[in-house]
Amino acid sequence: MSERRWRVGELAEAAGMTVRTLHHYEQIGLLVPATRTSGDHRLYGEADVERLYRIRALRGLGMSLEDIRTALDDRSALAEVLHAHLGRVELELERMTLLRDRLRSITSNGRTSSDDLLATLNAMSRVERHAHARRSHNEREDVESRWRALADRLRACMAAGDSPSSERARAAASEARELIEAFANGEAAILEDLARLRESDPPRDLAGWDPELTRYLHAALAALSEECSNTQRSEGATNPC
Repeated sequence: MSERRWRVGELAEAAGMTVRTLHHYEQIGLLVPATRTSGDHRLYGEADVERLYRIRALRGLGMSLEDIRTALDDRSALAEVLHAHLGRVELELERMTLLRDRLRSITSNGRTSSDDLLATLNAMSRVERHAHARRSHNEREDVESRWRALADRLRACMAAGDSPSSERARAAASEARELIEAFANGEAAILEDLARLRESDPPRDLAGWDPELTRYLHAALAALSEECSNTQRSEGATNPC
């Protein structure tokens, strides 16, 4: 018995695709028809149909056509291609999760001012660019460990019912201020952006920090700043605390 052949229109209809898509697959070498008629009409064989359904299955995983072609033309590369694709998906998922949390944060706290929303978005963007530009991987690990330790100290203050202006809370806030100023590297605009984000977009789960703890730190920093101002006024000091 002769093998069944499908014309391009028949295959497109059976697979729920467009003829244009099949033409594109042929142009890029992803799915080339087995043969052609004397009138130059495309004819697809059973192996082509099987390949097409594999293409659709891999496309369902979000893979690019180039990666699919690599995987199908070299079966030994399939596992490697899928692993690389998984890495990209995980990065994209992380990015989309961050974006989702950001959108929830800036739209759920009752702000109605467009200027306020745009200012928060600009602050986020500037802080992210600043962080990306200045910190190495080793520095991130060291700083993250310090922030986690500070989170534990401040959470203990909260659990004990300490006011943000208490001595323990202000001591932790003082160390936090050192980290914040080191991160900002003397840029006043970054310090202002960070202060805005502590109030309007506190982290939900970052190095042990959540919105409640971040707002507690913000209040402790304000108490520390007020203490410094009072000390300067009483002593006639000109240097910052």
